[in-house]
Amino acid sequence: MHLVFVADYSATDFSKKASRALDAAVQGAVRVKRRDEVFVLLRERQLEEIVQDASDPRPKTLEDMITGYDAAEIKSRMSGWLADEPTGKEVL
Repeated sequence: MHLVFVADYSATDFSKKASRALDAAVQGAVRVKRRDEVFVLLRERQLEEIVQDASDPRPKTLEDMITGYDAAEIKSRMSGWLADEPTGKEVL
């Protein structure tokens, strides 16, 4: 995904209150509300990391790995395998 910027501003384009928001954005994401709109201000590198993480389909946590896990289904799928006699060629 390639992000397209619709505007480009320098920090001096903002008021002193806005510069406090930029200072806070160094630490993490900042929520900015204006009328009925909500914006998020964050460092460009943070956005790149978010996009990179979102595009990686591998599980990130143990919880991600077990989402949708159904123990009964796994047991029924493995029942034949568990009942098979060993052939002597099994490798652990």
